[in-house]
Amino acid sequence: MIEYQDYLIQKPLCLIYWNLNSNYDILKNYFSKNFEIRQIKTINDLNYWCKVAEVKVLIFGVKDLEEIKEMVKFINEKLPIYRRREIFLIYVLPKAKTLEPKETFLLSANLVVSEEHLSNFERIYEKAFQYWSELYKDFKQVYENFKKEVPI
Repeated sequence: MIEYQDYLIQKPLCLIYWNLNSNYDILKNYFSKNFEIRQIKTINDLNYWCKVAEVKVLIFGVKDLEEIKEMVKFINEKLPIYRRREIFLIYVLPKAKTLEPKETFLLSANLVVSEEHLSNFERIYEKAFQYWSELYKDFKQVYENFKKEVPI
């Protein structure tokens, strides 16, 4: 059931699925400046928030990718592509190679961070965000012009 308070959210959402031994306070503190933070535990939670709010950041902190495979399938196959492109997808994994392009690409993510590098998250995120902003700059400009001409 949709709660009316959820419709009153003023900022974009940062959703966090977390199943690691470390806590996600660094992420929560960083993103709470510009985003509402919500923890998700199930695919139903993810689906709910994608329906009622503007999800801009999605963080999966997991030991095993298998536990989130249904959520990943949902964002990559069930969400319209224009909505998926607006979500900055971050994986925090125990054995990840932070900022490694191949691993990031293979996970269809925007950023992959090793759990042990969370203390440097702000700098790591800013580097990744800068890269993706530059990469998608022209696409977003064309897309915005297209939206003005053809309502979606």
